[in-house]
Amino acid sequence: MSIFLCFLWLLLLLLVTLVFTQKFQSSKLKLLPGPQKLPIIGNLYNLEGLLHKCLQKLSEIHGPVMKLHFGFVPMVIVSSNQAAEEVLKTHDLDCCSRPETIATKKLSYNFKDIGFAPYGEEWRALRKLAVIELFSLKKLNAFRYVREEENDLLVKKLSEASQKQSPVNLKKTLFTLTASIVCRLAFGQNLHESEFIDEDGMEELASRSEKLQGKFAFSNFFPGGWIFDRITGQSKSLEGLFSELDGFF
Repeated sequence: MSIFLCFLWLLLLLLVTLVFTQKFQSSKLKLLPGPQKLPIIGNLYNLEGLLHKCLQKLSEIHGPVMKLHFGFVPMVIVSSNQAAEEVLKTHDLDCCSRPETIATKKLSYNFKDIGFAPYGEEWRALRKLAVIELFSLKKLNAFRYVREEENDLLVKKLSEASQKQSPVNLKKTLFTLTASIVCRLAFGQNLHESEFIDEDGMEELASRSEKLQGKFAFSNFFPGGWIFDRITGQSKSLEGLFSELDGFF
């Protein structure tokens, strides 16, 4: 018990030190406007309801470019055409990498895929490979028959459902269309005929992956946050999901 209490005391001391260090550094700099932040949690207390609506209300008060702190992570929020152009065009190379989170790190094998790899030589090599092998005009024309066959099958199913006046789950239907095309192009497997790919299970796995990546995790915003992720079961869920995805791949 004494070791645990010492650990908690050291963690609290670390958090307090980080708070005062940030405050000292920020006093020397000309910072962007934004709402007053609280120690440790930053501006998380300002986030109520839908995130995009909340950020819109804050931008009406503090301007189109403002700074927030989600825990210990500073973020710049832009909400105007001019600011978006500055970020996405003028300073594109400085802002093009996606934020690194505990979930995306795990599910992308430590940021090794083209979706989450940081901008650099490795990402440029992946992009070059994708352009040549996947998105070139020659490749698009070569695999056109796959897209046409899957779209024809979709139209046939929708027509049959219409004649029977039965409801259609468009989210599931469109997911199946995309998954069918990807499986045929990437794996050489027909999703509708494959013996080892479960269509419903694949959709459920992709849905859980998407939700878990967008779920709040203490590790993304606080030093030592992995402790709370262990307590809440977030780490266990992430490990289980990664094991299923790894097994599928």
